[in-house]
Amino acid sequence: MVVLRKGEWVWVDSGQGVPIGAEVKLTDTGKLQLFDDEGKEHEINKKTEDAFRPMHPTSVNGVDDMIRLGDLNEAGLLRNLLVRHKEGIIYTYTGSILVAVNPYQLLPLYTTEQVHLYTDRRLGELPPHVFAIADSCFFNMRRNKKDQCCVISGESGAGKTESTKLMLQFLAAVSGQHSWIEQQILEANPILEAFGNAKTIRNDNSSRFGKYIDINFTMGGAIEGAKIEQYLLEKSRVCRQVGRRHG
Repeated sequence: MVVLRKGEWVWVDSGQGVPIGAEVKLTDTGKLQLFDDEGKEHEINKKTEDAFRPMHPTSVNGVDDMIRLGDLNEAGLLRNLLVRHKEGIIYTYTGSILVAVNPYQLLPLYTTEQVHLYTDRRLGELPPHVFAIADSCFFNMRRNKKDQCCVISGESGAGKTESTKLMLQFLAAVSGQHSWIEQQILEANPILEAFGNAKTIRNDNSSRFGKYIDINFTMGGAIEGAKIEQYLLEKSRVCRQVGRRHG
């Protein structure tokens, strides 16, 4: 039997297969009531209280690396991302993996100052950021003299293309020797998007193809070239404008 007290957090059944977080609050009538993360109320009685599970303290306010969660399950991961997103924090680590939640708005996180801040830093030394992943790849490439690979995956509209652009922006900035090559790599994206993007129900500018970007560096760490390969292009979505009729 779980004894509930005001201010405590528990897991309750959401009716969707994954538990949801809920806080124990005291109502105006002096009765304990549960209010979940979606604002719904849940009754506390002898029939329901055994179904509640105590929430680990790490799940209440969230952590920047989900490996440290006490509730290391689907519900714990989802709530951690929710809590951080409500605080305006879109990046979270899971070990060396970066989880990004699309904020659908411009954030002041990608300035030149941020590039300098995340350059030559250990992963986890600063708050989670896409620049930290790019810097880790760049640092390991130079230190170990081995190729590095970063896979960016997610559902439609998750922000994969934008994350790719930001990583390219960081690598172009820290590569040391700035030239027209870096600019060409960055400016190639709008051209590819013009031919391979389409509007969908979930995303007004959805990439309907995959990209494999191979960037070549000199021994000194400067970008000397790049190759972009496209694959799985959905040709059915590539259309053309209807020509005008002359009457």
